[in-house]
Amino acid sequence: MSRAPGEGGTLLAVAAGGVLGSLGRWAVSSVAGAPWGTVVVNLTGALTLGLLVAWLGAAQRHPLVRPFVAVGLLGGWTTYSTLALDGHALATDGLGGLLGYLALTLGLGVGAALAGLVIGERLWHTPPLVDDTAIDQEEL
Repeated sequence: MSRAPGEGGTLLAVAAGGVLGSLGRWAVSSVAGAPWGTVVVNLTGALTLGLLVAWLGAAQRHPLVRPFVAVGLLGGWTTYSTLALDGHALATDGLGGLLGYLALTLGLGVGAALAGLVIGERLWHTPPLVDDTAIDQEEL
């Protein structure tokens, strides 16, 4: 059984993940350009977070996995601020492009996260996380 990490270990895990995620986002954006690089990183980040949640629910994992991957790596990988700037740039070309970009990004992002959860539940035979979350929210 592993010990719970101290605050310093968690901070280091988040920082290391953030460096990797940020460098990866920069590389994708350098190749794909705006706004498509932002769409790619945000959608793959949403899918990966869904998979991660299911994987974490399948078994007990090292306590630094979640801070490293979810907060650090995926936090550095995905970007809300660039989504906002890309949206602003698209708005100068007309409202249709902006609305299409936002609908595509937000709609597919939620779909990717849910797909990650469902795929992960099947891969790692975890309890249905989507149903439990929906039930918990309805009880509030």
